[in-house]
Amino acid sequence: MVALDLREAKHPDPAAQSVFDSLIGIDEQKGELLETLLLMLDPKRLDSWQRKHHPKGLNALSVLRLSDPLVILSGDVGCGKTALADSIGTPLAEKLDARVTCYQTPSDIRGKGMVGELSARITSCFDQVRSRLPSGGHGILIIDEGDDVATSRTQMHAHHEDRAGLNVLVKQLDLVSRDDLRLAVLLITNRASVLDPAVLRRAAAHIHFARPDSDARAKLFRHILAESKPTAAEIDALCTASERSGLPFTYSDIARRATQSALRKALQRDRKFSSTVLLEALESMAPTPLL
Repeated sequence: MVALDLREAKHPDPAAQSVFDSLIGIDEQKGELLETLLLMLDPKRLDSWQRKHHPKGLNALSVLRLSDPLVILSGDVGCGKTALADSIGTPLAEKLDARVTCYQTPSDIRGKGMVGELSARITSCFDQVRSRLPSGGHGILIIDEGDDVATSRTQMHAHHEDRAGLNVLVKQLDLVSRDDLRLAVLLITNRASVLDPAVLRRAAAHIHFARPDSDARAKLFRHILAESKPTAAEIDALCTASERSGLPFTYSDIARRATQSALRKALQRDRKFSSTVLLEALESMAPTPLL
């Protein structure tokens, strides 16, 4: 079987910081993920806090120390989960004052469906990270489309390969915890409802992402149009146009699809990029449908 080809990225990286800074409207998720990863990858920070506030010990800390190094990022498509996972390494490296290496599984992690292939590919993934992670280094393993490997065993369509792959994933998570590796695993999914309880129980944090409300969209529009200094009325018009029949546009719909379309229109017409051309782009498209 072909070995899994993991994409590797080293942090800090200016491009990743730029992506992280551009993720407007998800400050709560950014903060929670960063704090959770710091707890996982910087045990000295936790020890220092305990010595200061609980020098005689604290039984509750066993909950943190015994949990698997897993964080689940779930929510609707286009709401920043993958972009945040890809870029979090740089602010994390700055906080740790150390290098952080991120590894990401390919989109075809399931392979071609051969017997034993999914289990072998998951094992290969973790083995590669162990061999490539620098001694004493900090790492993040990103598993996108996590429902491909962590589907609940009770799902009617879950056949033997799915169950075997899930069992291997759970085993590998336990081994990372047992071996005391400075490695965190980010599992990204659009369908948290299908994840197996064994995986959900092991998550140190489950961070949910939703489509931006009007306040978050206004903040995003002000960021996109910062140079043109849009008026409050212009922002209100953009917020209204970026919701249809109660369904808001996703972050990706606005920051990528609509903005790219507006930029093309401005270029083709040899005119300034402004709220007017962005509004036109929004009115000509529909939000990404719900899954």
